Amino acid sequence: MLELTQNSNNIIGSPCSIQALASKDHARVLLASDSHGKFKTLLSILRLYGSSCDAFLFCGDGASDIAEILECAEEDEKFKEALPPVMAFVAGNGDPKTYPVSFDIGKNNPEARLFPKGTVIFPSDQSLCVNGHNIFMSHGHYYGVDFSLNRLSYAANEKEASIAFYGHTHIAGEFTSTKCRCINPGSCARPRGGQPAGFAIVTFEKEFIDTAFIKTEDYKLWTPVC
Repeated sequence: MLELTQNSNNIIGSPCSIQALASKDHARVLLASDSHGKFKTLLSILRLYGSSCDAFLFCGDGASDIAEILECAEEDEKFKEALPPVMAFVAGNGDPKTYPVSFDIGKNNPEARLFPKGTVIFPSDQSLCVNGHNIFMSHGHYYGVDFSLNRLSYAANEKEASIAFYGHTHIAGEFTSTKCRCINPGSCARPRGGQPAGFAIVTFEKEFIDTAFIKTEDYKLWTPVC
């Protein structure tokens, strides 16, 4: 179950859960991006897939939706139990760097203590480890992902990461650039390029990493707000 605490590394979850994610032999990561206010869609994705995953990662442009997810988890114990034990996110070009919630989520985060109580920090970039793999997360707009993945790959390599998760383009895909595997889950709300709305589940095994792109189907994903 997710511990609703944002740590000094800006990852949400207990230190034990974050450490366990780094060393697990088998891990599933729920990866989404660019919800753009479609909170119900993101909520539905988490209700359907969250309990089967070890982490939820969000690549930006949906800070208000993430804040509402956190509020729902604080208010609804059953929903919190369905969430993965680790959550991380970054700010998109349409997001603020901080967002308020009604509880003291940043009590263990020195950066959050510089702001009013109940402030969630949305970093520009985020690093974490899954199954021994270092991952670099960014929305992508600072790295020109509309034109090339080279700058994103270089930034990941500087963080000793071989995998980069990003959003911004609203186009799902998996690409390899300068020794870096770059994965974009697409937009769960506003797809482009003729693609359907969707997200991804990335499975980390000892021998391989597999990405499954999943289409958001409204008739399956609709669910009442908590």
